Amino acid sequence: MLSNVIIAFVIPVLVGGWILRRNLNILLAFYPLGVATSSCVNNVGFNFFWNILPNTNNQSYAALPMDLGLYPMFGCLMIYAILEKGMKPWPTILASSFILTILEWIAKQMGRVIYFNDWNIYWTFLSYVLPFVLAYGYSLAFRKMFKDFK
Repeated sequence: MLSNVIIAFVIPVLVGGWILRRNLNILLAFYPLGVATSSCVNNVGFNFFWNILPNTNNQSYAALPMDLGLYPMFGCLMIYAILEKGMKPWPTILASSFILTILEWIAKQMGRVIYFNDWNIYWTFLSYVLPFVLAYGYSLAFRKMFKDFK
């Protein structure tokens, strides 16, 4: 569990916080959305499609570092790249999803992630694309509501 905390929470929060330190608006607006979507996707996934180590009675506990660190911070960095660095949305969404899919594939190869009920790496990619599309749509709505948001 300590490795989950260090790799999936401490490192992403430190790196993401350092990158986003000058633009806290993105962090404040998108971090909660990332936590919410990550928690929802993982709760459904643990019941039907995957399991992660360490194996606990409550799998949400084992995924807490990812739900509070890696996934929401990655989403914030994706939005930062789109809004602040001017990157094109769709390639950025697909690249972000691909990077997270590769990280999960590595964890799967190491035996830290177990798939069942016909879940595979392609479905994993889709499970990252959909929340990132949601986050981008949220950013469009957010910018429409708050004209000075950037």
